[in-house]
Amino acid sequence: MSAHVTATFTFDSWDEHTVLDTEGARIVRTSFAKSFAGDLDGTSRGEMVMAHALEGSAAYTGYERVEGVIGGRRGGFVLRHNAFLADGAGSSEVVVMASSGTGDFTGLSGTASITRQDDGGHTFTMDYDIEDTT
Repeated sequence: MSAHVTATFTFDSWDEHTVLDTEGARIVRTSFAKSFAGDLDGTSRGEMVMAHALEGSAAYTGYERVEGVIGGRRGGFVLRHNAFLADGAGSSEVVVMASSGTGDFTGLSGTASITRQDDGGHTFTMDYDIEDTT
């Protein structure tokens, strides 16, 4: 079953701790929590490591555990994040971690994207499949 989800989310918490702050590099570890509304109704908690360098380049990697409801299905799954920005261009990869689905999301696979709106809001989209495990 191939499907598409669109939801908005807000950050409920953002707790950033500096790991390293030296010439040319600032590295932080961030714990966060989100609330989703839309095709995905739920919450998440996650951890990221972010690096900021000279000239405005930045990158992050992290993991996020999502719990919620999509199309009447209830369960959880883990998203793996990897992104960078350099010279005004960037790339982002958000993937459902293999075998991380629980409840009605057992067998879930997919890719997602996050768009930041001009007003500061965020939109989450995900294309996914759920393998029939019965």
